[in-house]
Amino acid sequence: MANTSRKQSKYEELELIKAELSEKTRKLRVELSDAEEALRAVALAIRVWKNKGAVAASKVELNPHLREFRGLTQVQALVKIAKDSGTNRFKLREAKKVLLEAGLVKSKKNAATILFTAIQRSEKFKRVAPGEYELILKPIPSLTPSSLPEQYEAAKKRLQSA
Repeated sequence: MANTSRKQSKYEELELIKAELSEKTRKLRVELSDAEEALRAVALAIRVWKNKGAVAASKVELNPHLREFRGLTQVQALVKIAKDSGTNRFKLREAKKVLLEAGLVKSKKNAATILFTAIQRSEKFKRVAPGEYELILKPIPSLTPSSLPEQYEAAKKRLQSA
């Protein structure tokens, strides 16, 4: 009888271990399923990312107007847009669209700020209206290199007389 109760307790112990292992297996299958789902999502994101670049490149290749911007800097592209307009002017909103499509500006979110900064730093454009800029055809005389020695001499004389 003592032997039977011992067998019974061993049997119950094994049943308990079996139940614990079954539960652990179930949890691991759920975790594996979640990991496989995350892996599929990342693989899809990579495919979309690759295709997005390919689509942008094919847009540039298919559109002859956009092909003209290949190899240009942002400022050179803005000068080209202004000259192509016939009035030497462009609207920032339209230039932003063209440069985004041509791939010269990557961030759609920051494109306006990027172009505004390029316009300000280049000193090749003047603002004529909100969001509209005109190409400056002649360099400003006070900033030309030939006038710098004259400005230097004038400033030197002022300092000496003071």
